[in-house]
Amino acid sequence: MRTTMNRRHWLASGALAAAVVALTRAPTPAAKARGGGGLIKLDQNENPYGLSENTAQAIADAVKSANRYPGRELAALRNLIAQREQVPDDCVVLGAGCTEILSLACLLHGGEGKEVLTAEPTYSGFSSYVERLGGTLVRVPVNGRWELDLDSMARRSAKSVSLVYFCNPNNPTSTMVESAPLRASCEDLARQCVVLVDEAYHELADDARRASTVELVRKGANVIVARTFSKLYGLAGLRVGYGIAKPEIAAQLRRVQTNFAPVNQLGLAAARAVYADAGFVALSRQRNAEARASFYAVLEKCGHKAIAGSQTNFVTFEARGSAARLVSSLQRDYTIRVRSYEFLGKSWVRVSMGTPEEMSLLAKALQALA
Repeated sequence: MRTTMNRRHWLASGALAAAVVALTRAPTPAAKARGGGGLIKLDQNENPYGLSENTAQAIADAVKSANRYPGRELAALRNLIAQREQVPDDCVVLGAGCTEILSLACLLHGGEGKEVLTAEPTYSGFSSYVERLGGTLVRVPVNGRWELDLDSMARRSAKSVSLVYFCNPNNPTSTMVESAPLRASCEDLARQCVVLVDEAYHELADDARRASTVELVRKGANVIVARTFSKLYGLAGLRVGYGIAKPEIAAQLRRVQTNFAPVNQLGLAAARAVYADAGFVALSRQRNAEARASFYAVLEKCGHKAIAGSQTNFVTFEARGSAARLVSSLQRDYTIRVRSYEFLGKSWVRVSMGTPEEMSLLAKALQALA
């Protein structure tokens, strides 16, 4: 009986591993759309190119260990991140996506009776979580270039503020403030409270502008840097993220983390593989930049006013006419899903960059609806 069960388990795990690899070769959403059946998802800022072959194989290999809690695997990923970011291992906190790191910071510093300083608009997931915890949000509008207004935020800070949140590049505006003034602002604010810098889109920024606030962690400042494998790296469905903070703050974050193994075996294997897959990362970044440039031209042709200079994998624009109507028409008539926003008295549409086929279909739809 034991031999039979072992063989059965071996066959099942082998079949599952093969399925993982096969799924990476499935038709893209754009290919399905050409056949009239698939929804093109351009609303959640995902990498549209799926997994690299190396990452898919790493997941397939990890299936054999899916019945075990991760231990050494967690340490291995922490070590890889620590080496690249030039910080000690105990500065790295792994989580189920960047959002878990944000939620841990909110639990510690943004709950009931506490004030949190942030921009308007910014990542709504963070703002809504502070509100659900009973914290008070102090919102400072972005400036005329749709960037974080660092000077105004500094003026609005007070001793009662326990947490400052910067999303840079910012979501949903797609803009990025320069690294030197941001680091100076973070360093100053961190003398009185904890500063949380959300760098979910950090790897997507142009090379000349890509500078992190991790430097402040190395200097011992009260700064938490949050990153994710969901955007450029293409692991949105596997939920892998991490925070970088000085050891004392990192220990506090782990203390309020409910799960001793916050990332599963498959996610850990995938993250380690794609983190080292320089070719896939470079190609994804290049394709994203090309899609952005082309899409700006489409928006100009259709008469939609975009926020210039996106440093992310999405573009946000003020729709000519009703943003909600445009979003509804795209999904109903063209099976293309994008997202609408309301901020600072205007209606906006945010579009994630897709494959060339997906972006071509979107361009034709926008031109037809113009």
